[in-house]
Amino acid sequence: MASTILLLILSLANVQGVMNLSIQDVRRIALENNRDIQIQRKNVEVSLGEIKTQKGIFDPIFNVSSSYTDGTTPTTSSFIPAGSIEQKVYNSQADVQGNLPTGTFYNVLNFSVSRTTSNSPIVDLSPSWFNSLGFNVGQNFLKNFGTGVNLTPIVVAKRSSKISYEELKRSISEVFLNVETAYWNLVSANKNLELAQTALDLAKDLQRRNEIQVEVGVLPPVAVVEAKSEVAAREVDLIKAENDLKQSEDTLKNLLAMPLSQEISPVDEPTTVYKSFEETEVLEEAYDNRPEVKQSKLDIKNKESLKRFYSNQRLPSLSIQGNILLEGLGGGENPDRESFGDMPEPIPGKFLGTGNSFSSLFGADFPTWQVLGVFSFPIFNQTAKGDYVKASAEADRSIIAFKKVLDDISLDVRNAIINIQDSIRGIQAAKVAVELREEVLKNNQERLDVGIGTTRDVLESQRDLVREKFSEISAITSYNIALAQLEFARGTILESNGVELKN
Repeated sequence: MASTILLLILSLANVQGVMNLSIQDVRRIALENNRDIQIQRKNVEVSLGEIKTQKGIFDPIFNVSSSYTDGTTPTTSSFIPAGSIEQKVYNSQADVQGNLPTGTFYNVLNFSVSRTTSNSPIVDLSPSWFNSLGFNVGQNFLKNFGTGVNLTPIVVAKRSSKISYEELKRSISEVFLNVETAYWNLVSANKNLELAQTALDLAKDLQRRNEIQVEVGVLPPVAVVEAKSEVAAREVDLIKAENDLKQSEDTLKNLLAMPLSQEISPVDEPTTVYKSFEETEVLEEAYDNRPEVKQSKLDIKNKESLKRFYSNQRLPSLSIQGNILLEGLGGGENPDRESFGDMPEPIPGKFLGTGNSFSSLFGADFPTWQVLGVFSFPIFNQTAKGDYVKASAEADRSIIAFKKVLDDISLDVRNAIINIQDSIRGIQAAKVAVELREEVLKNNQERLDVGIGTTRDVLESQRDLVREKFSEISAITSYNIALAQLEFARGTILESNGVELKN
């Protein structure tokens, strides 16, 4: 896309470095370059990342730990005359734990293996291997029970992503409106500059003609002074028009993120084709299409989901857990062990040998199971109650905000239609006024040429004509801007310009 825009820019630039731009050109460039749009695109990416973040709540966690301990422990046991025991322990442990959307939590494959060597005379096995394999599964009841509660963060994140997408549409729509407004203001500034130059040329022409007529004695010398004064005034107007043009250019270039040193020139003419609109139809269309409406509806759903979530968090915590533990023991006979008789007690064969610790473990020779119930409840539970109060207020506020959005859209549509109607009347009135002022100027000029008129009458007629032409340019510009405002107000400014966003 960036390369396409670059080629477009290069193809539009002429040898003097002036970039000729149509209204469609500036929309395309804005879509690629405008900073607000770029920022909002990144916000959409952030919202997509948040969905993955929330889904990670239910990712299983694999834990592995390993340790080595070498220590000497003092003891006063009469069976250990040395007064201390030296022991070395290697331990490794691994498990998989996590949570499910149903409110189930688990810690499975909790496997542990330990190898211990000891010089204690009362220890039968050294080195000894002790292994265990545990399974723990629990289910929350009341608080955090069910998918409706536990999936809330993911559901909210998905809706928030849709809200960001609608915000991107709103941002592009707003940029398009601002770009089109700036474009027609630039066209208007160009026309105003041309008109100011024409007015100056008229004043200079009148000065030249008056100087000739003063020389032949038809007009008094004061006619030249009046004409020169008018030339000076219109030179000031020309300077102001040039400054206005520069400011209009800079405004548009800023929206397009273009260098301010780049010269641009609009090539499209504003339309003067009159259009009429039915407010009720436009308003219904706006309610269907405006991104703000969709955003507000999604926000209401999010706030209602959070309200239900925090309502659940006020409940006591009750869980039922089931545990199964399998154990295995094996190793070699401790050469330092003492006997308390003529012969040491024999060690059962199922414990002799390292492999026996694993075979007894996986053979479930030594199982232990447990059922556990856990109940807890904060005595005052102020945090949960406070969160629910806030969530309820947020839900109510989102509904009020939605109603305000509808009110604002209704006002936008109404103002846009009124502006269109006023602009049409302004164009019609200005056209009539221009025709009349042209006729008056022609008559006064003819009177001056035959010596029965005055320079003042001609100058005033010129001023009136220029003023009415300025009014006509302003009315046409306002009309085109009002059309863009209406497209924005009814939420169709993207579709009308062939822009389609994929969610």
